[in-house]
Amino acid sequence: MKLLILTVSAGQGHNSMSQAISKYVQETYKDVEIKQVDLFKDGDKTRKKKQANWMVNDGYFTLVKYAIGLANHTFEKLKNRDIHKKATTLRRNFITPARKYIEEVMNEFQPDAVFCAHTFAGILMTDLRNEGNESALKANIVTVVSDYDVAPYTELLTKVDYIVTPSDDFDDVLKNKGFDLSKRVTLGIPVQTKFAKVIDKKDARKELGVDVNKNTVMMMSGGVGFGNLAKTILNFNKCKSDFQIICVCGRNTKLKEKLEKLKKDGKIKKDIYVYGFVNNVDVIMSASDVLIGKIGGVAIAEAFNKHLPIIANKNLPFQEYDNMLYLRERDACDYISKDSEAYKVLDNFFQDEERLKKMRENIENIRRPNASKDIGDLLLKVGNK
Repeated sequence: MKLLILTVSAGQGHNSMSQAISKYVQETYKDVEIKQVDLFKDGDKTRKKKQANWMVNDGYFTLVKYAIGLANHTFEKLKNRDIHKKATTLRRNFITPARKYIEEVMNEFQPDAVFCAHTFAGILMTDLRNEGNESALKANIVTVVSDYDVAPYTELLTKVDYIVTPSDDFDDVLKNKGFDLSKRVTLGIPVQTKFAKVIDKKDARKELGVDVNKNTVMMMSGGVGFGNLAKTILNFNKCKSDFQIICVCGRNTKLKEKLEKLKKDGKIKKDIYVYGFVNNVDVIMSASDVLIGKIGGVAIAEAFNKHLPIIANKNLPFQEYDNMLYLRERDACDYISKDSEAYKVLDNFFQDEERLKKMRENIENIRRPNASKDIGDLLLKVGNK
């Protein structure tokens, strides 16, 4: 059997899902040939393709960093767009540039199943099917809702065979966008299976070399500096609760340097451990009592698979803001709406045992730790038909 995985590098979450599916399938099914393709980075390097790649990566991050209010307003308008419109601008800027290469891949590789880790991939496969492309008609196509919200333009990929969602709470939205709900399978958001592995909290802290007996706050910047983690950490000097901080800055070198200087100058009163890019996020999550910062769909799935509660930081872009709203409605996360109030939110978290207990129960109702396995098994099932 041949499995094609189509992804886009925006924010790395889609690549992370793709890698999780690929790793599970490779380890479980030895007779499967897998090909993973980035719509905009792989293949021919046309000017339009380079522009598309810039827009979904650097352009996206620049927009949400410097004009997040405008970006989120536009995003909400797109979510409510007329589903009968053809989305000509979107197709011209993002679908057409990738089309020639993906057609070549489909015709040469002849996949039995295609996993679309991004909406653009699902739209492209739907367009190929609508135009009678034999390879697209032959393959079984599975796409995924990668957040706790349905992205704009999802209505343009109704010709896929299955759409995987993290919850059946989105059935009405999908139905309104033209989906036959028999195509919906609620399996969750795929992440590396190591995030479902239980590691004792004290053992994880020993491995990291931090205090094994102290409450631990994990902070993640998401690599591009959404929110102001340094300001939030300084605000935590006011906390009455005793805890240590592990801050993962990713590729945000400016934040890492700033925190290291603040630590050296003694301006951060709590014990803090500052990291750049790491490969052991699963261990850090196991060592922690709460995650503060980014709240993308993949980060939520990773944290919840580790039974780790989340406090979302302010200035959340696009789906991250809608993720926060979804989780808060179910009392499965908290939110720092003002930098000056951050210490109060964290103190309340550590001091309100009843609420924390309820939050953990609500997390259990949302988490789907077997998502990668279940989606991988689905792909093998439909691919072998």
